[in-house]
Amino acid sequence: MRIFNSGLLMFLLALGLATGLSSCDSYNKVLKSTDLNYKYEMAKKYYNKGQYYRAQPLLEELLGVYRGTERAEDVYYYYAYCELNQANYGAASYHFKNFAQSFPRSAKTEEAEFMSAYALSLESPEYSLDPTSTEKAIESMQYFVNRYPESEKVKECNETMDRLRRKLEIKAFRSANLYYKMEDYRASAILFKNILVQYPDIDEREEVAFLVVKSYYLLAKNSIESKKKDRYEEVVRSYQNFKEEFPKSAWMGEAENYLKLTNEALIKIEQSTSTPVSQQTNSNP
Repeated sequence: MRIFNSGLLMFLLALGLATGLSSCDSYNKVLKSTDLNYKYEMAKKYYNKGQYYRAQPLLEELLGVYRGTERAEDVYYYYAYCELNQANYGAASYHFKNFAQSFPRSAKTEEAEFMSAYALSLESPEYSLDPTSTEKAIESMQYFVNRYPESEKVKECNETMDRLRRKLEIKAFRSANLYYKMEDYRASAILFKNILVQYPDIDEREEVAFLVVKSYYLLAKNSIESKKKDRYEEVVRSYQNFKEEFPKSAWMGEAENYLKLTNEALIKIEQSTSTPVSQQTNSNP
């Protein structure tokens, strides 16, 4: 068992405290300095050491001082990265975008445009949460790809957009599936159908197409008589689309059974609504 010397321990604690106080005192001197060049050099020094929380207040002060000068570009560039490196992704995205607009001829403009989109992608939450940030990130990434089609960042943008779209696909699929499990077949049919249009490359496309058929069938089966015909006809259309796209699907047998039951129901509906032919009685002249 190792035994620590209490005197040595107290010395190390005191040394650490003294170093910390000295560091704070040194930083306060930088903050209070009136030498702008010194503040700028110290801001870069803190930034390069990863001390973004110290660099940012200095850069923020210098932004106002150097506005309209040649140094403003570099100050703002470091400032935007301070926001990013402190996980302030929304603010970072805004400042990178503003940098690109403020310095459209800068050699860093393309990088700033990309970083604005990239920061939004980092802000994208899990698929179960509000998708607004994810949608904005995709929109921003697509804007960059359209604006800089030859950029070396295009591949990364496309990969990031695929990852972000997958979040939206999962959210949409699980939302539709939730309504299906709750037996709200009208909602599930509409949502599953929308997924096929909105996310044509979704991994679960075959299953979704089948669930459109099944949802419409269960909806029609449990509908009031006045709505059965239209809803059973929707089952037929959904089945035809499913069969055309996935003729060898593992769900084809079940889908064909729904079609069979649907056709039988439509025949009964047709029979019940047809007007019987009146039989005429012969009368003697």
